[in-house]
Amino acid sequence: MSNVLSYSGKLKKITSSFELFARNRYLSLIFPSLLMGLLPVPAGAMLSAPLVQEAGNKMNLSAETKTFLNYWFRHIFEFIWPIYPGIILAAAILGISVYKFIAAQLPLFLASVVAGVLFGLRKLSLEKYTSCAQEDNPRSIRRFFALLMNIWPVLGIVFLVLIFKLDIVLSLFLIVIFAIFTNKKMTKKLPPILKRSFEWRIIFLIFSVLIFKKMLEMSGILPFIPGIFKWLRIPEIFTLFFIPFLIGTISGLSMATVGIAFPVLLPLIGENSPNLTYAMLAFAGGVSGYLLSPFHLCLVVSTAYFKASFRKVWEMVILPVLFVDSVAFIVFYLSQFKW
Repeated sequence: MSNVLSYSGKLKKITSSFELFARNRYLSLIFPSLLMGLLPVPAGAMLSAPLVQEAGNKMNLSAETKTFLNYWFRHIFEFIWPIYPGIILAAAILGISVYKFIAAQLPLFLASVVAGVLFGLRKLSLEKYTSCAQEDNPRSIRRFFALLMNIWPVLGIVFLVLIFKLDIVLSLFLIVIFAIFTNKKMTKKLPPILKRSFEWRIIFLIFSVLIFKKMLEMSGILPFIPGIFKWLRIPEIFTLFFIPFLIGTISGLSMATVGIAFPVLLPLIGENSPNLTYAMLAFAGGVSGYLLSPFHLCLVVSTAYFKASFRKVWEMVILPVLFVDSVAFIVFYLSQFKW
């Protein structure tokens, strides 16, 4: 999809139209990741990477900074967006509505936004980059509609998933096909689009990670982790957090993390009347684990795309993750008091 947007010229249009609308280069830098973060697809960071590259190059940002911003702001919706599989599965296991589960995750979502600003955007030169050029622009309403016209492919996918309940991959495929065949110029550019979409280096990385994950599943090591915690008689607060964290770190997948950890933790969280604060802490552990996982596809392919140092990017992710986790533990402890 990112290549379709690129060859159609919409990449530059999305960046420039949002920059004109928001009049803030901070926002135009993270907007692509936020926008594509609405689409829970494997290696989804690749969808926003070209847009972040476009905006980041204007600001002479390092490869590591662009990678971090693309990676982090894409994943802040992991906590609250109702079409993310991890949220849907967690709510199903707990026997509650998706929106009730999302409400419990709001502190984590807000913390992730603050963490992204503190440890990502705040490091950029405020004086140099906060405002856009001061040339005369169309009125705000016209700029807003221009932005909508440029981001319609993403909005179309979200619409198909939320309203028509189509599979996310099928929705993505339909929108891409529609975008290509409703633009005569795009049909002529189809060969280079396909060639660029199948970059062997990225494909090799994806398959390598997927094969490793399959080997982990076949080894049976993931379900073995909760048993270790039980045998060691670790306090429940650490059990709630670190079982999902370890599974998330090893698997790099939200579905695997929730699917393995939450059923095991259900007696602690509560089967008939789940304690949503406990569930929040467990979910925070899982998200933290796969955000730091070296097997997380988004981290792997995003680092490769920007040609960034994996170690430096990983180090940049640690502090924001710790910040979000700190908020999770604070909320957990506060919930223990009877106000």
